[in-house]
Amino acid sequence: PRSRSRSKRSARCGGSGYKGRMGIHELRVASAEVKRMVQKRKPVEEVRQQAIREGMTTLLQDGILKVLRGDTDFKQVRAVCIK
Repeated sequence: PRSRSRSKRSARCGGSGYKGRMGIHELRVASAEVKRMVQKRKPVEEVRQQAIREGMTTLLQDGILKVLRGDTDFKQVRAVCIK
């Protein structure tokens, strides 16, 4: 998503209120259980749910955290995460 510019309507952002780009991330180091599930070719959604149970932050969750910090807005996160 684009990051919110501190100067809402400056020439630097072309009047959009945004400048630059910021990543949102979903990263999980695989546990022994997740590795076992992958080896057994479990469905991706089952592996994902196990990773979430183990504390993985999803792409959408990371985006929402950045909205709450004021780095971007939900419209930008939704454009990336929700199809």
